[in-house]
Amino acid sequence: MSRDSNDRIILCQPDNTKGCSLCCGLFNFTDISPESLRGFLEQGRGREEAFPTHNEYRESAKVRDLCSHICPYQGFLSEEKPGCLIHPLSSGIDGRWRSLFASKICGEFFCPAHTILSDEEKKYLIENVSNWYHYSAAIADPESFSFIFNYVKDNFSVTADSSMQRVLLEEGLSAHAENLAYYEGAIFFYSIPEYNINKKYFSIKYINKSRELVVSRIEKALSAV
Repeated sequence: MSRDSNDRIILCQPDNTKGCSLCCGLFNFTDISPESLRGFLEQGRGREEAFPTHNEYRESAKVRDLCSHICPYQGFLSEEKPGCLIHPLSSGIDGRWRSLFASKICGEFFCPAHTILSDEEKKYLIENVSNWYHYSAAIADPESFSFIFNYVKDNFSVTADSSMQRVLLEEGLSAHAENLAYYEGAIFFYSIPEYNINKKYFSIKYINKSRELVVSRIEKALSAV
């Protein structure tokens, strides 16, 4: 655990403008382009109505990890806000018994980003990244977000509430989301040990070409202003 981190800052549904459904398997598709994932999320309410339980749903799209589940009950809770359509906070009743993991596992699980990211990093992520796709990429690969956060913080004179801070963070995450989409292996992991074993294959700390893309895009965004 980061020595500056606690689990009281919840990343799942931090505000009314964005959310995350990675633990529902969103990034397990082979095609994780924003266009493809948006299409899947937009069809969420239709799946929720069509399939009484997860056993009746069969995902036809190609996936990254055959052993990992893609829950059919994820979708847009509101515009640009992914989440669980059968969660009591979104539907008014708890319908999570219909899903593979059910209420207990869903209610008690927190992904590795909650522990890996410091409180400062979590707050910056929540306050400065509004795009749901970029936000999800940050949570999927928290060490890469830490790199982007610290690179922006250490190299540019921007304050926590500046519009430029938001532009640079979003641009860095947009570039890294492209890196993640290009990589064909599993990206999201349910435990820190799994993430630590696999991060060397996609995290920008370990891949020069990916890191160079992120840095160049951040610097280009700054020079364009």
